[in-house]
Amino acid sequence: MNRTVLITGAAIRLGRVIAETLARAGWDVVVHAHRSATQADELCDRLHSWGRQAWRVSGDLFCPEAPDTVFDAAIAAAGRLDALVNNASLFARQSLADTPPEIFDRMWRINAYAPILLAQRLFAHLAERSALGCVVNMLDQRIAHPSAGATPYVLSKKALESYTLCAARELAPTLRINAVAPGAVLMPSATDAKEPAGAFPLGLRPTPAQVAEAVRYLFEADAVTGQILYVDGGQHLCRTVDHTVAHASSLSSKGI
Repeated sequence: MNRTVLITGAAIRLGRVIAETLARAGWDVVVHAHRSATQADELCDRLHSWGRQAWRVSGDLFCPEAPDTVFDAAIAAAGRLDALVNNASLFARQSLADTPPEIFDRMWRINAYAPILLAQRLFAHLAERSALGCVVNMLDQRIAHPSAGATPYVLSKKALESYTLCAARELAPTLRINAVAPGAVLMPSATDAKEPAGAFPLGLRPTPAQVAEAVRYLFEADAVTGQILYVDGGQHLCRTVDHTVAHASSLSSKGI
């Protein structure tokens, strides 16, 4: 029987590579997009050409009702879900002193709360079917050694990290929940969001394909849950990476 995964923010950038990688591994894909509907439709057509099923669903994950709307649309389109990749996120590079409450709220809702609600819905859906499934949450290597310059973003990712570890225990065995924490893989889409990448102990910047392969591995690793897999060239081992920004701000969508 075919397996189906919902991937948020799957139309562009890293989300697109994850979708293509899982499709090649035999997964049918529900492609979530917000502003990238055209790219999402193009991706679905591409996956269809490979013999996979693919559907587009839309929604702004900042809206309180969006996680339920997106999940319901995914079920209506595909009939069932077996897995979830919480990839969509929003990045803010902003000094803490100048961060307005609405930025904290937006980071929390998109980067943490929506992924949590989607995972809860998947758990209930699988429990009704007496089935097993898995979730991969996309984090960031910054969670290992938080530094100044992106506090609202890092806080939201730390919250999702904590959820990953807690829920992996509480929702087992129905759900395996793991996370991938990439390093500096792609340049931000917003020019003023760019910053020094920092050191790579392995001397190599990780590629989107390598991050996607880590997601695929966690989907197939039936004995693995509650793990954070860093794909960052060893960046999380370095305490000297400094992303400090003085009184600058920008927002960058990552895959939404």
